Amino acid sequence: MIRLVNIVAACVALALLAALYVAKTGTAGDQQTLAALHAELARERGRISALEAEIALQEDHENLRRLARLYLGFEPVRHDQEIGFSDLPRLAAGEGAPVRASYREAIRR
Repeated sequence: MIRLVNIVAACVALALLAALYVAKTGTAGDQQTLAALHAELARERGRISALEAEIALQEDHENLRRLARLYLGFEPVRHDQEIGFSDLPRLAAGEGAPVRASYREAIRR
């Protein structure tokens, strides 16, 4: 009887040992997968940071002014191009404000 108990105990111990081995090897594979995912996440965060920096550069006012001058020919508004609120009724009546010829040419482009 004792011999039968010893055999059953040895079989149970072997079964537990095999289950532990399978669990350990599965965990090692999962740890490798987790490490790969963490590395990919770090790369993606780096890309996000680079894109956010690019967006900040593209939205910078000085950069927009430079691009508007370079590609569209826009220039900042000169003082003689500005009108006051008191001139608005005259403009609405169709009288118009004196506009320089260079400004008219810039609008036609």
